[in-house]
Amino acid sequence: MDRIGLAWELSSVTGWGLYGLQIALQLLRRDDLQPELFKQPSQLAPGPLAAAALAPVLARQRQWFARVQQSRQPQSVPFPVLKTLQSDFTAMGAGAWFFGQPDVGVVFFENTRFSPESIARARALPRVVVGSSWNARVLAAQGLTNVATVLQGVDLRRFHPRPGPRLLPGRFVVFSGGKLEHRKGHDLVLAAFRRFRARHPEALLLTAWQSPWPEKAATMAQSPHVSGVPEKRANGLLDVVGWCAANGLPPGAVVDLGLVPNQALPDLLADADCAVFASRYESGTNLPAMECMAMGLPVVLSDNTGHQDIIDPAHCFPLRRQGPVAPPPGWGGEGWGESDVDELDAALEQIFQDRAAAAARGQRAAAAMARLSWPGQVDQLIATVQAAAG
Repeated sequence: MDRIGLAWELSSVTGWGLYGLQIALQLLRRDDLQPELFKQPSQLAPGPLAAAALAPVLARQRQWFARVQQSRQPQSVPFPVLKTLQSDFTAMGAGAWFFGQPDVGVVFFENTRFSPESIARARALPRVVVGSSWNARVLAAQGLTNVATVLQGVDLRRFHPRPGPRLLPGRFVVFSGGKLEHRKGHDLVLAAFRRFRARHPEALLLTAWQSPWPEKAATMAQSPHVSGVPEKRANGLLDVVGWCAANGLPPGAVVDLGLVPNQALPDLLADADCAVFASRYESGTNLPAMECMAMGLPVVLSDNTGHQDIIDPAHCFPLRRQGPVAPPPGWGGEGWGESDVDELDAALEQIFQDRAAAAARGQRAAAAMARLSWPGQVDQLIATVQAAAG
């Protein structure tokens, strides 16, 4: 085995894209393995050195694409292929056109209800890689024994504690990231921050809520904590500041960072006092949360689903009070949780009142994330692929 194929697109602005980018970069650092890409990247800005390293791989990707375009037939390749799977374990995108020896599925699922046909497809694969212990437990309960848990990693060269002068002195900056949708719990963050700011007018909410899927913001209509949904501007981005203003936060209390490439995020996080992730359910460990922890930020985390792989009260602020969440029709919501706004507000107050203790907890978080670097996590993934290939 000298190559591993990736059947999804690389990107600098999506979770899947960053995952694929890190796999490709770690493979390029090895002498014994090389990546093969089967889908064209989207909004990829890896930096000049990484771009130079990726250039031959991207050239081969165009050749793979031309081969399929010309033949209009599925292609069999003589090396393993990592394929992204939908929650019914069907392959997505290029995974439907390229078949490896063997195929290894990679899935991050939120819906916990599966049909017998879905489970049969999963069982037929030599390995199914999941990104959280929660996903693994759900599949184990379905009788699957071919599941491997490999957590995502952190780019420690970019995400690490950065002491130094602040760009916004005198402000208490709360960061919240992830695409704007009901699942991510940004309505809970807004409601708690609104209360917190009423006591501390110097507080500032720093949001990275934009995404390539602005339509998902419509799911905020389900929330009893906010009114309305953000409007979509002509440039395709959401009017986050306007929506927050309509929900009681004046424009000076919110900064919308826009659609932030991953490599630009550390400089922005360096000005934050803490970060909040109140997701109702996370299929993986939540990469932005891990990156904030690696920066040494005090991080507030909802204690449910994929977050539980990185939660420890010694190095974060868990939201333990988790209420039920009603899943959409036809979905299963095993393990989902609704965080309590009072508890979230209290966590922000605790961080505000004792900055030294919060900072110490953040430093312990950075130490914990140092054990989850991308090189180590991709090595685990490669070992899983090698075991599947025999």
